[in-house]
Amino acid sequence: MKEFMLIYKGGDPEWMENASQEEMTASMESWRQWMGGLQEKEQLASGGAALQYPGKRLNKDGIVTDISATEFKELVTGFSIVKANDIDAAILIAKECPIFSYPDITVEVREVMVIDLS
Repeated sequence: MKEFMLIYKGGDPEWMENASQEEMTASMESWRQWMGGLQEKEQLASGGAALQYPGKRLNKDGIVTDISATEFKELVTGFSIVKANDIDAAILIAKECPIFSYPDITVEVREVMVIDLS
């Protein structure tokens, strides 16, 4: 099987602050169920992580800038790595991801490159 990174982009930077305890609990349970199902089918390489919205951007000249709030829709906000035979199968896995219960989210599906350094 190949590995594919699901790259979560966008979302509401204030969701965690505004969500009720019930919404947070339900969200975490849906993630546990989704990842547990992938583990049972041996389709989960890494659960990945959510990323904080604030951050810095560094260019090749060493210039550091803040990530602009206007770029949130394109901002990578988390990732997971799944195992699938091909990109179409990885897309089917991604379609079931609980990330889509959050507002303004898109998911990129990208094959992880295997490089032989031997």
